[in-house]
Amino acid sequence: MVDFELLVAGHCVQLERFVRRGGAWSEIEFPSTVGVVRHPGAGVMLFDTGYAPRFHAATARMPYRLYARLLPVTCSTKDTARAQLGSLGIGAEEVGLIVLSHLHADHVAGLRDFPQARVALGERALPADWRIRSPWVNARHGFVPSLLPDDVASRLVPLGGYLVATTGLGGRLRNGHDVFGDGSAFVLPLPGHVDGHLGMWLPELGPDGVFLVGDACWSELAFTNGELPHPLILRGMEDRAGYLAVIEELSRLHRERPDLLIVPAHCSASIQRARGVLGG
Repeated sequence: MVDFELLVAGHCVQLERFVRRGGAWSEIEFPSTVGVVRHPGAGVMLFDTGYAPRFHAATARMPYRLYARLLPVTCSTKDTARAQLGSLGIGAEEVGLIVLSHLHADHVAGLRDFPQARVALGERALPADWRIRSPWVNARHGFVPSLLPDDVASRLVPLGGYLVATTGLGGRLRNGHDVFGDGSAFVLPLPGHVDGHLGMWLPELGPDGVFLVGDACWSELAFTNGELPHPLILRGMEDRAGYLAVIEELSRLHRERPDLLIVPAHCSASIQRARGVLGG
């Protein structure tokens, strides 16, 4: 059985109204989560890396400065995933694999802190022309190339190399990539937010498993109460139909398996509930 910790590595702020229709026109925190999975045989794997202070340098100039102003970030050195792992007795060199839900800055800013880790991405998550693409196009997509390690291409691990197996989640979520080959951790596509968006399913944890869903939704109210983001935000999704279909699947899971912990990356209520059940 795997061990698990859910960390928060910095946060940004945004209007609640953008997260869900009917929300207040006031700012709320978006904590940036990092899932830490310790496997008895395969070692340490991370799901996302959260923020790091380098985000500020990477977004100091236009057009990335607009991105930073839209989502003001707070993250000190002690808040980083690397520092928090150190307090758990885990060195950066012990992290063997990092699965990135997607490449937005709040999920990848800590990546350079783990220079020996292999990196798994979803299909088409990294554009083929990412090194030469217009900075304005990158900024519009929430992608800051300088946050990626210079050698990232040589460290990428194709998901196709992992066995596809039945997850037990049913529906569109029935199959996933069995990362350790023993059914303890699955990576599966959760399309919609951006191309190649991924989630991680940990069936052995808690009363009925833990499902880290990244930015498949920003609040648990999306799958518990049907409270979707502001229409303008929905229009900006890479695949609006896919996004809504995934939320429908999460709603189904919530109804059928109420003890299953579904954890969106930035939902404070879900994070607190998961930590209460799992510890930490």
